[in-house]
Amino acid sequence: MFALANWQLQRGLDKAQRMQSIDSASNSASYSLETLLARNQDIQDLPISFSGSINPQHVFLLDNRIKQGRPGFDVYVIAQSDTHYVLVNFGWVAGKQMRDDLPEVSLPDRLNDAQGRIVLPSDNPMVTETATHDALWPKVIQQIDIQFIEQVLHAEVLPFVITLTQSNEQFIRDWQPVVMPPEKHYAYAVQWLGLGIAAFFVYFFALRARLRSGLKKGSHEQDE
Repeated sequence: MFALANWQLQRGLDKAQRMQSIDSASNSASYSLETLLARNQDIQDLPISFSGSINPQHVFLLDNRIKQGRPGFDVYVIAQSDTHYVLVNFGWVAGKQMRDDLPEVSLPDRLNDAQGRIVLPSDNPMVTETATHDALWPKVIQQIDIQFIEQVLHAEVLPFVITLTQSNEQFIRDWQPVVMPPEKHYAYAVQWLGLGIAAFFVYFFALRARLRSGLKKGSHEQDE
């Protein structure tokens, strides 16, 4: 429990540091893709202005995305700049009543100076990918797995995502880099710490009572 309290505390500190980094990045001008690739520093959450062509037929739908209690998908497409392939998140669309009836989206053939943010996808080992390498599109995926996407497209893809942030009538783009605020992690840390302290005192008093019982039993045996 003490270890979990420390883990939640560190998570809160990391979130606070990231929010400060996002605030700082928000005050800077958008970077080009080439400028970001040339940076030796962390590019997570940095603003980007991107231009490139896309294939609107090759759409990835990230499953189990909930907005305001409604199930839906995040729409991802590979975009090609002059030198690189990169995955672009166009935003959220609602799902239909029948799960097998996938939403239809209208995508342009090209992005020109599209505004977005850099997002580094995380791997969840508990999630099992169900999409296949067949020729059927769109593909419903369970998480952003760059290696899987490279295998499907037979192309090398940059290890991050450009999440578009400009308002759009077709997609919901409420970019939330920090879903759980640091304060909630701190609250969880206090809860785990309190449980740990309570468990420690329960153990302490139970052990003391057991030792006293043993001493009294030994004293009676000596008297007999």
